[in-house]
Amino acid sequence: MHRIIVRTLTRELRLHTNSEEAAVDLAYVGADPVMPGRDLQPIDLTVEATGPFFRVDLPGFKLIEGSIEEVVGGVFRLLAAWLLDDTRGLPLMHAGLAVIEGRRFVFLGDKGFGKTTLILSLIERGITVEGDEHIVLTADSAITRPRRLHVKETSVDLVPALRDAILASPSMAEWTGNRVFACPPSMHGASWEIAEAPIDHVVFVTPNFGGSSILSPLSRDEAFARLMETAFLPSEGRGKAVARLRKLCIDAKNWNLQSGNLDQALKHLRAVAN
Repeated sequence: MHRIIVRTLTRELRLHTNSEEAAVDLAYVGADPVMPGRDLQPIDLTVEATGPFFRVDLPGFKLIEGSIEEVVGGVFRLLAAWLLDDTRGLPLMHAGLAVIEGRRFVFLGDKGFGKTTLILSLIERGITVEGDEHIVLTADSAITRPRRLHVKETSVDLVPALRDAILASPSMAEWTGNRVFACPPSMHGASWEIAEAPIDHVVFVTPNFGGSSILSPLSRDEAFARLMETAFLPSEGRGKAVARLRKLCIDAKNWNLQSGNLDQALKHLRAVAN
């Protein structure tokens, strides 16, 4: 019997299957970081092989019977529903989080701006990364949603030291035919631990491909305006969620990073961390 662990902010989903094929594909959704101080509710589900198809009864959803891709899609929908439940009334940022010289940095950037490449380069250089998908803001702290990094096949050559680890990670094909690899932040030897703690630095990543990396300070007002453009706000408790975003921009130091040379980018980040 194979077991795949998928942790959320409040639950530990344990997927069981006798099928080697199912286990390989279900590993794509696996996420098993250490989460100190969180009491996770265990939920056990069995993915059964029925001839060439699979079936699983997901709580709150209809019974899924079909290909393993349909089962994986159903698990992702279940995780999305749980995320909405776990973050009710709280703002959500699409961002990565890394710990540099003991300081917690949040990285935000539009698609194609190089945020994920920057996160991968930090892992390559031995920096602890917690995630690269969603960050939930609580009253005075923040916590990363447990999820592996999704790395496109076209990005593998940008981080040569991680190439073998990325290619060894579970993968699925996009509609384009290119593969996307689900990589744990621990793939370069560091531990994968997610903690709820305050954010020290907020960094907005903009591209400067092929050029230098330049880190410049942002005012609280400018950082808040950018967060308001990109953050996911709840339908209930919107005012409190906006206040949390504003408090983040007041409590943290805010930066714009024109990301070019990645060694130079890390040098700048280490300098402001100290």
